[in-house]
Amino acid sequence: MEILNFGKTRNSSELEDFTIASLIIGLAFSIALSAYTNQLYGPKFLLFYLPAGMLSGVSAFALHELAHRQMAIRYGFHARFRMWPFGVLFALVTSFFGFIFAAPGATEVYNVTSPELYGKISAAGPITNTVLGLIFFSISMFVGGTPGLVLTIAGSVNIALAFFNLLPIPPLDGYKVFKWDTTIYLLMFVFAILLLIVLDRGFF
Repeated sequence: MEILNFGKTRNSSELEDFTIASLIIGLAFSIALSAYTNQLYGPKFLLFYLPAGMLSGVSAFALHELAHRQMAIRYGFHARFRMWPFGVLFALVTSFFGFIFAAPGATEVYNVTSPELYGKISAAGPITNTVLGLIFFSISMFVGGTPGLVLTIAGSVNIALAFFNLLPIPPLDGYKVFKWDTTIYLLMFVFAILLLIVLDRGFF
């Protein structure tokens, strides 16, 4: 499949960049969740926070970037994920304080001049997070105990990331979608807000 055909340059492997960034972001989410509740050490970290953080971080970040990458490839553009080592390290460091400032890397798409195509490629990421969030929440309604809570957390992280990325501020995805089509942008943004309201009120 084209989506798995990661490129390789003289200096680094795209697959290596993608794997390292994804795993460290998952670990950072695990640490942040446990540090936030002052339970960084002990068996609960391995049995609950590590699965919750890895599922949340890897799904929210990795599949978001893969969506950008595959959409760009679908339109015939060259796209490559590039890790930012400082961003990965900074995300890991901040996680020990109970929050994450994550900028581990991004999918670089080359030679896109059409606002429409750039907007569609950008929209793929938040849409993926929204769909993942809904899937995780839907499954969690039928799964109890720790697995259900893990799925709920992963759903929350994906929805929150979708909302954040839809803010109309460069270089976020929302800015590029807004420049392409204001109506589509507003529909996506309002839907993300509604999902956040639903989450806040505990409807799931």
